[in-house]
Amino acid sequence: MHRFERRSQTAKPRSRGVTRSWGWSSVRVYPFVAVAAAVGLVVSAGSSAQPARSAATGVIGSGGATLVAAGTSGRSGVSPAYRDVSFATASRRPVAIQGSTSLAIPPYSGWEANGSAGGANAVASVSGGRLRVAVVHRAARYWGWFLTATAPTPAACVFNFAAGSPPAVTVPGAHGELVMAVQTSDTIVTGDIDYVVVAENVDAGGARHLVVGYSLGHLARAQEHLLKSVAWQPGPLQVAISTNGTNRLEVWVNGQIFYRSTSLDMGIVAPFEPYLEVQAQGTPYTVSFSGYSSVCRPDVVVDNLPTGSVVSLGSQSAVAEGGHATLPLPETSGPVSGRLEVRKPGQRAPVVFAAHTYWPGDRYTYRSARLSRS
Repeated sequence: MHRFERRSQTAKPRSRGVTRSWGWSSVRVYPFVAVAAAVGLVVSAGSSAQPARSAATGVIGSGGATLVAAGTSGRSGVSPAYRDVSFATASRRPVAIQGSTSLAIPPYSGWEANGSAGGANAVASVSGGRLRVAVVHRAARYWGWFLTATAPTPAACVFNFAAGSPPAVTVPGAHGELVMAVQTSDTIVTGDIDYVVVAENVDAGGARHLVVGYSLGHLARAQEHLLKSVAWQPGPLQVAISTNGTNRLEVWVNGQIFYRSTSLDMGIVAPFEPYLEVQAQGTPYTVSFSGYSSVCRPDVVVDNLPTGSVVSLGSQSAVAEGGHATLPLPETSGPVSGRLEVRKPGQRAPVVFAAHTYWPGDRYTYRSARLSRS
C-alpha cells in the first residue's frame, strides 16, 4: 500500500489495486504565500555556509597547488544547493519554517523536511558524511519523512542519488522503504501530485524489491503506476533518473540501465524537484543518503594545464589537449572519490590533491597558488 505525503501531514486514501507501499510520497500542497515565506527562510538559514562539499579554498594539492571550482556544473541556472551535495558538513538543529509544517536543515540551504510522521516523530539530520532520514516510532499505517528541494531543476539535467543500503526489518509484518524521487515543481501551485520514483522496499524476513513507477493526478485523485519491480539484494545504491516528464523515463542503478521507456503518458510538468525519503509501517526505520547532485553535463574537466599534462583519478587518466584534460564520466554515473593527481610534462613527481568527491559535470581550474573558489 502507498499513502501520499502532504505538507498538512494528512495521509491520502489508498489507490485502487495497490496492496502495499511502492515507496514514494512527498508532495507540497500548502498555500503559495506560505511557500514563498518558507523558501526565503530556508535559504537564509543556510546561506552563510557552503551547502555541499565545497571549501572556500578549493581542493588543496601538494606544493601549494589548488583546484578551483570553475563556474557551475549545470545549465539554466541550477542552484548550487543541488550540485555535488556530499553531506560533508554536520547539520544543526532543524528550524521551523513560519507558515508551514516544514523544517529547514541548516546549513543545507534549499532543502526542507516534512512528512506524515510529523516533526515530533521523525528526523532528518546530517552527520558523518550521511543524511539520515528516520521515522522514530512504529505505527500501524505508513508514515513517511522526507527532505525535498525548494527550487526547480531543468528537465535537461539528470537527478543523481547516492544512498546506503537500507537496514533489515526485524518486526514481524513490518515494512521499510528508502525512496528517491523527482516531482513537478508546480505542485505547490496546482495541487497536482505528479512524480517519478525509485525505491527499495524491505520486508520482515529479508525480502527486498527495487521498484520504479510514477504518480499522476490531482490530490486524492492521483493514481500510482508501477513500471518495474524486481527482487533485490542489500548494498549501496547509486541511482540516476532522467525524464522529460511526458513520455521518456530512464533509470540507471549502480551504473547500469535499469528501466527505459519513451512511450509513457506521464504528464509531469517540468521543471522538477528531487526528494529523499524514508517510509515505514509497523517499525521505526532509518535510511541514509551519501550524496545528491543535479548533473547537467558529463565528465570532469581540469583547465589551465599545459598540453601533455596527465590527470589521474582512481583507474582513470587523461592527457591535456588545448589547455584542459577531460576525465570521462557520464551524466548517469555516480561520483568518484579519491586523490586526483596532475603530472605536467617534465615534472618528476605529480601534484597530489587531497581526497575529494568528484561528480559528473564538475569543472576545475588548476592553480599553482592557493586561490578562493570562484
